[in-house]
Amino acid sequence: MYNITATIICVIQDETFLIRDCSKKSNTEPYVLVVYYGRRVYNIKVRFLEDSQQYALGTGLRGDDKFNSVKDIIDFYKYAPITLIDGKDKTGTQRVQCYLTHPLKLCKRRILP
Repeated sequence: MYNITATIICVIQDETFLIRDCSKKSNTEPYVLVVYYGRRVYNIKVRFLEDSQQYALGTGLRGDDKFNSVKDIIDFYKYAPITLIDGKDKTGTQRVQCYLTHPLKLCKRRILP
C-alpha cells in the first residue's frame, strides 16, 4: 500500500497572497509577492537594495517605498492598498488596488490507493 501526501490549496479568495522564491535566484531579486485578486494572479518582484540593506517592490520605476524586511512589506499592505498592474497591458493603465489580507493556506492530505 502506498502512502502519498498531496499538498493542495485549501481556500483561495481575493486578496490572498504568498511570498515565493524568485526563479532567477539572484541576490537583488530574491522573492516574488504573488497576489490573487479579481480572478487573476499578479506576480510582483521583491527587490533587495544592497546599498541600504532594505527591500522594495516592483521594478522601481513607479516609486520606491523601502522596508526593513519582507514581513514589514506584508504588514504595511495589510492596511494600505497595494496597486496591482497587469503585466500584459503595454499602456500600464490596467490597475487595481487591494490589501494583503489572506495568506495562502496549504493543506496536506493523505491519498490512499
